[in-house]
Amino acid sequence: MENKTFIRGAGGGGGGKGGGRSSRTPIEADDTLQSEQFANVLDLLCEGEIQGLDDGGRSIFLDDTPVQNTDGSFNFQNFAIVVRNGTQGQSYIPAPAGAGNIESEQNVGVKVENGTPITRQITDTDVDRARVTINVPALQRITNEGDILGNSVSLRIDIQYNGGGYNTYLSDTISGKSSSLYQRDYIINFDGAFPVDIRVIRTSANESSTKKSSDIFWSAYTEIQDEKLRYPNSALMGMRFSAKQFSSVPTQVFNSRDEGKDPKQCDCRYDNTSEESPIQELGTAPFKLLLGLMILRGACMTC
Repeated sequence: MENKTFIRGAGGGGGGKGGGRSSRTPIEADDTLQSEQFANVLDLLCEGEIQGLDDGGRSIFLDDTPVQNTDGSFNFQNFAIVVRNGTQGQSYIPAPAGAGNIESEQNVGVKVENGTPITRQITDTDVDRARVTINVPALQRITNEGDILGNSVSLRIDIQYNGGGYNTYLSDTISGKSSSLYQRDYIINFDGAFPVDIRVIRTSANESSTKKSSDIFWSAYTEIQDEKLRYPNSALMGMRFSAKQFSSVPTQVFNSRDEGKDPKQCDCRYDNTSEESPIQELGTAPFKLLLGLMILRGACMTC
């Protein structure tokens, strides 16, 4: 009986056919992190008191799309909505849904490394909150094959009131890929005695390889004071929404119930395509010009 030997493998290295591995072109993943900007808008729904929105988030339409669906799910992300019904004693609309706040940015510009927290103190007792801005010059890693992929970095922000000891306010992990500068803001609401100390800590290890990029810098912090304007006897709605969800300023339609006209629905419409719309004056200006813009205007159709 004849014996046969089978050799299985990835190929031999002999002869004129050549050997070794075939060449491979490294790949670079697409950037997945983009800095996000927000618009703050304060709308006048009606002069005089109303009962409120007809059906919560289902009564608000941006570019003819409801903020909330009938099943309770949302069509938009990273937004805030606050309504005041137009009473004499109503409270003001605070940030982030409010508009017209007083802001003062303080530069920091310091690299945050593991084991070396960075701290700044706010002493002005009129400040209601702070915005902490973190810069990531690049977030990526290069593999041994030359591929450029995403990376991650973790940080924590601690708060101390009047020297009473630090407590963790938030922890976050930034994951994805960015080949250029990426910025992320964190809003810190104050509820204790001054002075307030803000401490930023890198909780992930520092990178030990030049093939990995995940440096973070505390770029700045912004002291924010609410205007605290109540606009009594005016029904208001403050909104804050992400600019990246719209290619231009969205039209806004609100459905509310006018006081004393139940169950008839009052359609309070704000449409920036109107010739009289103040947004039209911006023309083709960048959407970021709406940051911090206060629009106090509207018309309520009588029911």
